[in-house]
Amino acid sequence: MTSPNATVNRKPKSVWRVLANIAIAVVLFALGPLMIGIGTHLSNADAELVRTGARATGTIVDFNDVQQASKRDIDVEFQSADGRFHSIEVPVDHEQHPVVGAEVTVAYRESDPEGATVLGFEGDGDFLTGAGGIVTFIVWGIPIIFAVKKLVRGTKRRKKPTG
Repeated sequence: MTSPNATVNRKPKSVWRVLANIAIAVVLFALGPLMIGIGTHLSNADAELVRTGARATGTIVDFNDVQQASKRDIDVEFQSADGRFHSIEVPVDHEQHPVVGAEVTVAYRESDPEGATVLGFEGDGDFLTGAGGIVTFIVWGIPIIFAVKKLVRGTKRRKKPTG
């Protein structure tokens, strides 16, 4: 059995390995908040488009009803004020059940009709914000749980009465 005071010969970590580990940790800790920030920006842009954009009636031409939430979407075609037809793809929540051929309201920028959103359906920002929240909870939550457990275990050891 090895005594607690025995030294173990360990190969020192290279500087590059330490820097790579730090870089990976920084990326992981920043990923969730970055996704939340980008998702919030996209959601705000869609909300602004709904408030100020031109409106058109669109038709659902395809509905991809799949189990994977990130791939469930509809394709909507609409005609802009200049008479040209445009097609957009919009994510669909699992509680929504659109029907091919149904009419929907589309809000779009007159200067760029391809940048459009369909009222009543979520945008890409909603998914990104939610996914960012999950990533943040996992990457930040697990270390916090372990730190709290270690602190609680440490205070229990200090409080033990000596007998």
